[in-house]
Amino acid sequence: MLNEENSYLFKFAWKSIRRNAGRSFFICFSVSLAVFIAVWVVAFFDGLNHQIEKAVVNTNTGYFQLQDKNYASTTDSSSPLIFEKYKHLLNDPILSFSPELVLDGNISAPEGAAALTVLGIEPNLHKNFLPLSQKIKEGSFLDSNDDGSVLIGQDLAKYFNYQIGDQIVLNYQDVNGELRSEFLQIKGFYKYSSNTFEKRFVYINQKTWQKLFFNEDRSTILFNRIVVMTKSLSELDLLSDRFKDSGVEIKSWKNINPEMAVVLEFHDGMIRFFFVIIGITIIMTILTPVQMLWQERLKELKMLNILGISSKKFWKIGLFEVIQMIFCAGILSSTFLITIIGIQSHTGIDFRFLNDGVSIERAGIKLPGIIYPQLTLEQVLITFLFVLIVLSVSYIWSIYRTLKKLEVAL
Repeated sequence: MLNEENSYLFKFAWKSIRRNAGRSFFICFSVSLAVFIAVWVVAFFDGLNHQIEKAVVNTNTGYFQLQDKNYASTTDSSSPLIFEKYKHLLNDPILSFSPELVLDGNISAPEGAAALTVLGIEPNLHKNFLPLSQKIKEGSFLDSNDDGSVLIGQDLAKYFNYQIGDQIVLNYQDVNGELRSEFLQIKGFYKYSSNTFEKRFVYINQKTWQKLFFNEDRSTILFNRIVVMTKSLSELDLLSDRFKDSGVEIKSWKNINPEMAVVLEFHDGMIRFFFVIIGITIIMTILTPVQMLWQERLKELKMLNILGISSKKFWKIGLFEVIQMIFCAGILSSTFLITIIGIQSHTGIDFRFLNDGVSIERAGIKLPGIIYPQLTLEQVLITFLFVLIVLSVSYIWSIYRTLKKLEVAL
């Protein structure tokens, strides 16, 4: 609780703010607007980065991949590892995983040709990793006992005029490097991720893949890579330590998709750039009005000094003004943040009109057309702390300059 003297000075500071209502409101509004803009910019780019990252990992990339070292360096699929030997290591913080065999091939028809990546999956494990089984537009998803069935993207089906039950002719090289062609029957069409994704990836089960590549079913789950889903990239150190002597190489999605990693790094750079610009604006917007506010009080301070009010009490008045201004600005900026960012975080900000509703793709990833700002407590606290420091320094400097002028005048 404040004593009688400090209570009087606190009320005096509040009266000073109200007496200069226009300028006080301008300072308060400037502080609030600076906080809002700074937090909104960070929230917008954080939301965009989060959506881009989710778009990347929610493909066959995952947050991490555990790759056979030979495949990691050469993309040679001829020496896959046995999944059972690694299954016991795939626990917390790993949320889901899918062992995959990878084979490059192509198909051709009168309509054209297309290069494909053929993924041999264990359907039951892959269902937990990607929701492809829920994205089937026609036909059905694969099962472990399918023999010679393939799941393809809807965009690839449209390009070649395929129907469910049609056969595609897959051209590829087997384990011996021999060129081969094989008929695969289409079991289903999926609609997922992006047009590039749908045209590139086709799925068969492990049994079919092993028959194509090895000319035999080895009756076990093999992998060139295990795609892994976690909560974030922060688990890298833990997973690296766990798999360091396991004979596999761990790669994050940023290693696998460096183009999108550069995009996110650019966005992080934009955030820092905006913060510098906003920081300079905040300093100039707050410092100048505060200086003018205290310079106008010079005559008032002279009279109070003649009446016996010491410089120490002037400093206390300034301190109480800072506290009251921060409180008012906090209420106003919180109202902005809760109202605007709160609504936008649910409704999103629609940018699809900029491209006539056509999705933009980068490196096979569909970029979000609707951005959902993502606000964190850390962002708000850092911004408030910065503005608090600027406002406090502005008042300290203004009071110091005014008291210096007062000493000269007396």
